[in-house]
Amino acid sequence: MTRLGHLTYLREMEPKRVIQVTRAAEMFWLVASIVATGGTAFLMYTEGIESNKFLPLIPILSWLWYFVRRAFRKRLERDI
Repeated sequence: MTRLGHLTYLREMEPKRVIQVTRAAEMFWLVASIVATGGTAFLMYTEGIESNKFLPLIPILSWLWYFVRRAFRKRLERDI
């Protein structure tokens, strides 16, 4: 689905429902980020940093998505 089509779909939903869906996505990414950070820290502690150099990219990307979803929700709440 194109970005424009996605926005059209969101406009057809009730504003309250859009906020609920966006908040659920935000909470998912918060939990995923916490788990990814904890798991990465554990693996790096037990297996060593040298063998897991690129592993921190997973929680970094996860936190990035969390903050993108959070900004999107705040913008929606402001505009609605």
